[in-house]
Amino acid sequence: MGKGTNKFSTLTARDLVTVQVSHLKARFELAEKSVLAEKAVEVVNASFERFEKSQGIMRVKPGQMVTEYQGEKSILPILKTGWVERLSKDMGLAAVKRQHEYEQYCCLLEKNPEATYGELWQLLGVAEQGRKRAPKGFDFLPEEPLKTGPGHFLPRTPEDLATVPAQVMKEVILILVEQYGCKKGQAEAMVRAIAGIRAWCCPKVNELLPGQLVWLTYSTKRSRRIDPKLFVPVVLTLLTPDEQTLALRHHGEFKALKVRQIERMTTEAWRQDGVLTSSDLEWLTFASSATIRLCLEAYQERYGVILPTAGTILDMGRTLTHKKIVVEMALEGMTTKEIAERIYHTPVAVDAYLKTFDKLLILRYYRMPMSAIIRVMGHGRKLIEEHLALAEKHFPTEDALKEYLEGRGVALEKIC
Repeated sequence: MGKGTNKFSTLTARDLVTVQVSHLKARFELAEKSVLAEKAVEVVNASFERFEKSQGIMRVKPGQMVTEYQGEKSILPILKTGWVERLSKDMGLAAVKRQHEYEQYCCLLEKNPEATYGELWQLLGVAEQGRKRAPKGFDFLPEEPLKTGPGHFLPRTPEDLATVPAQVMKEVILILVEQYGCKKGQAEAMVRAIAGIRAWCCPKVNELLPGQLVWLTYSTKRSRRIDPKLFVPVVLTLLTPDEQTLALRHHGEFKALKVRQIERMTTEAWRQDGVLTSSDLEWLTFASSATIRLCLEAYQERYGVILPTAGTILDMGRTLTHKKIVVEMALEGMTTKEIAERIYHTPVAVDAYLKTFDKLLILRYYRMPMSAIIRVMGHGRKLIEEHLALAEKHFPTEDALKEYLEGRGVALEKIC
């Protein structure tokens, strides 16, 4: 076990059954350890798999990617939660990654007994990852940032997808009523809910393009009061057709590919009401946490755009600098709407950050001590210190501070 391998611990819950059970318990107000929820999910999934197999319907499950190999669509596993669970037991990250790679290779062998690892690496975008040093001055950032207009993917909801074949409904209701004591109406409602979540999380293969995958993410509407396992599915484009044929000559081109992937996938997830964590990005892009951080920071510095991740949208992890950047943008004269577009937040959230800064400025104007400011504001020392540094930078004198606050509509009274 190496240091930091537990950062992938949340990936162990990124599977279909866990999400179905969690959503079912929340919707029907079932107990935390609900045998009914678990069994209902089990029998519904089994019945659907038998039915869809007979109809030739093939679905992409969370953690699977669609590829095109020898002219046909194939599915490669990008994440198998059972192997990730071994990280906290008896396997290191490198061993788990090798196991994933072996199972991916086995999928190719089923299509072609003479398949090579080189073909697999090309499908995953990791072939010859450009280990040579980049030429001096090589610019790995794109010429311009990704446009933030409407995307190809829009959020779907389970209610839109809850079509249940008559034979599946009849078969499952019979089991739930006779073996688990459900009332017929309750059983029917549960079957529709489970079926909807299954279709929501597992689109059909023909709905995805080669290079796209299904991933379970935190919702942009996530609250600390809800079950953290209520993940939402998003469709991500890990690789475009052009990227699958790239020959990376050096590490600079490798980083350039990672920037494009991070830019594209974070915005795709956000458009589907999901956000990716740094661990998600590290797992999906085969890049280190240091490379992910470098790409995000360089992108932000170049374009003034904060790509939407769990750290910036949900305040998960250590990323708090977006609040500071909001204030900087506002002090530079940008409107709330312009700032919201730059940081993938709502105008309401931007206004909330600015109101927090105004409160801090008022406390500074009245010379409140740091301990009192932290207690009154309810934020950590680091964020308070960041905002105070901005106040010192932009309002070095009391008159400058007073002028700004009065311009924001704050009536100040001098206390003797």
